[in-house]
Amino acid sequence: MKTSHALLALTAVTAAHLMQRERHHKQHKEMVLSGVQERWVSLLTTHPDLAAPWKPAHMSVEEYVKLLNANQQLCSLSLRYRLALVTKDRLRVYATRLMTYAHVRQYWQEFGPIREEEALGNARASAFNEILAEAYDTLIRRPKQAADL
Repeated sequence: MKTSHALLALTAVTAAHLMQRERHHKQHKEMVLSGVQERWVSLLTTHPDLAAPWKPAHMSVEEYVKLLNANQQLCSLSLRYRLALVTKDRLRVYATRLMTYAHVRQYWQEFGPIREEEALGNARASAFNEILAEAYDTLIRRPKQAADL
């Protein structure tokens, strides 16, 4: 093998390694930050007195804790999606299933717009929110359509 071919092959392998290393570093940061979020939400759901200052004014602490539980479920699913452990098709299945629970729908109604704002500029987070919004809209629309018949 010529030296130029060997150098080209070595450059390609090095570039692939650096790209993979960067992807793993990003995934690691996602997992660490999600762990911090999970611990925080778990603390609030197990200690309602700590959740009280964070709740919306119109909501009881008990209701807010239920919505925090829905948030935990969505954060867990979001992490799996961001790490590419869940495909868009599988995400649609999970989102539809989660939206069958009243507290998840209530969470989305209350905090979905905030999640969408937070996702601005992040294509993966926006795609996640769009799929959740579709599942929510489908479940909300379905009873209304049945009532119109």
